[in-house]
Amino acid sequence: MGQDENGIFVMNKNQSSHVSNEIQTAIVQKVKELSKLRKSIELDLKAIASMTKISTNHLKNIESFKFEKLPPNPMRNSFIDQYCSVIEKANNN
Repeated sequence: MGQDENGIFVMNKNQSSHVSNEIQTAIVQKVKELSKLRKSIELDLKAIASMTKISTNHLKNIESFKFEKLPPNPMRNSFIDQYCSVIEKANNN
């Protein structure tokens, strides 16, 4: 971490990129696991769409790791969080 020209603390670009890649890898791994779980408990994307009001196209993009096709943050993170949450709750019931 360092300071920019205005004295504001920022992560250096290399560190920021490294952290971003780690987060992306963790998200992809979680989505892979939850996608398998979703299929094993026979929870279809239409049901998730109905519960979350997220379109099935966006849900398909999440499962295909096409995060760039989702709306920008913070909605992107919200969509992924809701997708994960619904599957985890359905598995616990």
